[in-house]
Amino acid sequence: MKTSLASIGILAITALFPASVMAEAETETQSNALGSPNPQQILYVGNSYQYYNNSLHNYVKRMAEAAYPDTADQLKSKSVTISGAYLSQHEVKNYLFPGALGFPNPFDVVVLQGHSAAALSDEKQQEFRDAVLRHHNAIEATGAETVLYMTPAYSEDHDSYDAGMTDKIEELYTSVGNEIGAPVIPVGLAFQNAYEQRPELALHVDYDGSHPSPEGSYLAAATVFATLYDTSVVGNPYTYYGRIDEDTAAFLQQVAEDTVAEYNRR
Repeated sequence: MKTSLASIGILAITALFPASVMAEAETETQSNALGSPNPQQILYVGNSYQYYNNSLHNYVKRMAEAAYPDTADQLKSKSVTISGAYLSQHEVKNYLFPGALGFPNPFDVVVLQGHSAAALSDEKQQEFRDAVLRHHNAIEATGAETVLYMTPAYSEDHDSYDAGMTDKIEELYTSVGNEIGAPVIPVGLAFQNAYEQRPELALHVDYDGSHPSPEGSYLAAATVFATLYDTSVVGNPYTYYGRIDEDTAAFLQQVAEDTVAEYNRR
């Protein structure tokens, strides 16, 4: 099982090294299993990466409803997004009060997604880590589990494209996930793997090279599902109401399944 660093160890390491060095030192995934799989009530916190294409949380919910038809009426989710927001700009504790978002009971899982540039400097990495720790404490106090959503790198259409960006993002999310004992949804790695196999497939919109296309949102949702649920996403019948053709959906499902399995084995 994944174990958090001892408090004294965290303080000592933080005092001696910047966030980037900590990330490089702890990139091996210790464990990525959700404590209670098949969550029924999920809160997603992030920015436009989530709300594009009718919102990531809707994709995941519909995949879960298709996979678990007997409990479909119990599957509920909410998404709180701020355009261009960093996690430090969210006050997650205010979303967790019973009834605050129309949910009378505490969430089972809270998914935290950082800004796309969170890994691109020591300062931003430290800001991300501090925000995650602050939000994790609030989430843990309600009995919910914190889960981190690893963002995809920019595509070649983006002005700040960097061929090594996925590695930087992976290092940051894995390091912070290990520190707090939280599973990481390896969406960024899924994008990279899909592009390696089908470079012609557009997972980003071409006008900015940052936000997901419908296919990108579908891959992200499949990766979320593969991380949070104990039923394989491969063969799931949900295809965004036919917007994703069956061949592409099957490919993206397999990439998501394989990426999560590989990440969990590290």
